[in-house]
Amino acid sequence: MKPIIKWGFWQRRWSTALWTLSVVAFILLNLVFYPTFKDQAAELEKSLANIPEAAVQFLGGKDFFSPVGYLNSQVFFIMLPLLLSILAISLGSKLLANEEQNHTIESLLARPISRSRLIIGKMVIGLAIMTITTLAILISTVLITKMVSIDVPIQNIAVTTLGCFLLALSFGAIAFLLSALGKARALSLGLTSTIAIGGYIITSLATTVTWLDIPSKFFPFEYYKSELMLRGTYNWTDMLVLLTITVVCGVLAWFSFRKRDIY
Repeated sequence: MKPIIKWGFWQRRWSTALWTLSVVAFILLNLVFYPTFKDQAAELEKSLANIPEAAVQFLGGKDFFSPVGYLNSQVFFIMLPLLLSILAISLGSKLLANEEQNHTIESLLARPISRSRLIIGKMVIGLAIMTITTLAILISTVLITKMVSIDVPIQNIAVTTLGCFLLALSFGAIAFLLSALGKARALSLGLTSTIAIGGYIITSLATTVTWLDIPSKFFPFEYYKSELMLRGTYNWTDMLVLLTITVVCGVLAWFSFRKRDIY
């Protein structure tokens, strides 16, 4: 299993580095203007007062210009979850599907390695890449917030980053499960992306459209409350739901891949 993990890292070393640097650059560009917005907060709040409630929810709430509100709306509400989810879904849909599409999985399974070790190795690769990327993002975010005087406790930023990591990981696990079931890469990528985007829209509207409250419970975004995390008032059982989705999908992927035929 170790050679598979090492080779998987080697194949993705540059893409992981480039992806991480790109996300850090996005965060820097979004936060570096905070001192300017802070000085003009009163005028900007007046101009945003007439925005419809539904639109406000899509942007992360009404509190745009406090340290927590700005960090939430510019980074943690949608930008970072979106970018990390794209990375996780891409990894989840490619790690196994590429081997099957390139017809290299037969040669892998012909070696003295079981299907269980192969799929666990692929899981480890995806988890490690996501962990490395998220840790780099966390360190960079903390440093940038200090540089631009966004006064949010480090522990709250760390908890919110962890929640974002688990949210993205849950989407990646869903894509990985679909791939392990033998679904085409395009299907696993498209279906998981639909779940992610649809979940964001439904959960954002659920605060203003009451009949969406129950359907929103079935989407991972419902259990990611970035503003509450940044304020230190988050319900940790919600994070446990995201972890459960990831673990269950991982176990189902392992079980299904062991049982199905490989062509």
